[in-house]
Amino acid sequence: MKKILLPSVFLSVFSLFVLPAFSSEFDTDLFARPHRYFEIGVDAQVAAANSYFNLNNIFQKDIVIDLKKITNDMPRSGFSLGFYDKEQVFVNLNISSRFRFSVFTDVEAAGRFSISKDLFELLSSGLHVGSTKTVDVIGYADVFADIGASFQTIVNNYGIKITPTYFIPLVYVPKTKATGTLVTNKEGLIKATAEANVDIYTALDMENGSNLFDDFDYKEILSNGGFDLSLDIDRNWFHNFNAGIYTRIPITAGTLNYKMSTRMWASFYTENLLDDILASDIPSPESGYGYEDETTGDKKKFKYSKDSYKAYRPLKFGLNASYAPFGNWLKIQPALGLAIRNPYSNDKIIYPEYSLDVRFALLKRVFNFNLGTAYQNQIFQQRFGFSLNLRAIEILAQVSMCGTSFRASFERDGYGAMLGYRIGF
Repeated sequence: MKKILLPSVFLSVFSLFVLPAFSSEFDTDLFARPHRYFEIGVDAQVAAANSYFNLNNIFQKDIVIDLKKITNDMPRSGFSLGFYDKEQVFVNLNISSRFRFSVFTDVEAAGRFSISKDLFELLSSGLHVGSTKTVDVIGYADVFADIGASFQTIVNNYGIKITPTYFIPLVYVPKTKATGTLVTNKEGLIKATAEANVDIYTALDMENGSNLFDDFDYKEILSNGGFDLSLDIDRNWFHNFNAGIYTRIPITAGTLNYKMSTRMWASFYTENLLDDILASDIPSPESGYGYEDETTGDKKKFKYSKDSYKAYRPLKFGLNASYAPFGNWLKIQPALGLAIRNPYSNDKIIYPEYSLDVRFALLKRVFNFNLGTAYQNQIFQQRFGFSLNLRAIEILAQVSMCGTSFRASFERDGYGAMLGYRIGF
């Protein structure tokens, strides 16, 4: 009973501290007047997208597959899937515009999977006899839990915000690449093979399975975190125009002490690749995941080991601005930056980020609206937000069309949502 009770109590308490907050989701102006002196807030955000298929392609009575059109419309980078999720709880103390203090905790997850365009070109054009075609598949993902605090002030014409954060990696999948090969012989027979070794690093020993929490050592997990420092500096250049820099610099890495490894593979022989894929009465290609134990010869799904891996939250830096040409009821807020996933390692991935938001505040900021476009966490967004600020209570909501390419974000190839509330005085 004790073994069940302690993990349950810990998880219940922990869940209170891992719900997402985006206190700057609707206003990134360091000079903006706070809404309340004291507030407690909870925010949640989720986004999922791909680079081609939308709901109209899927939910049809008669699905028509036009491979030529799919190939022509597919981005040069191929087909990709992406997701992002963040939940956060925070407490803000806003004594004045010159003294603002916040503590927060959150859980943040992100991932991406892509297939090169070669596969779709192969399906639409076929293979010439005696030729070879390769298809690349790439995937990666991570989950972090964070706890931190920020201090915000105004010194002369400068707005300054400093945010130290202690982060704990919970799951980390390094960038994994698999290459599939398709070969045709003189008889026209197609041979296709693909193989990839996949490593998944975790904070808990997953080998325990259903008894995962029997020997749950939360002290070990909490002690394996890393540290990074965020700094935002804005300057008031002239009336109603502020611009500055932002950065998040990882200082020390978090550590995951356990690893799950497996081998994913697929292979098949066929005379007509497309017919075999579409036919329902033909057995599926042979595929699966797992490995063969070198000692016993037994086939197992995963190999478990105690191997450490160092992981950082993404490094970020860039420029942002806030301009209110006609007063605070209208703000234009652009940002442009660069992010590096797991910097200081061979696993790093570099990608740009940008956002452009137009914000409207009506009736002394009781009703607030936001229209924006962005590329953040490797997902494009076209978004619309609304918040109702009744002083003691504020409710925020945002919906977005998403895509892993700019074009796809206008074609409803993914969706996102953000919901939050604050309560205080």
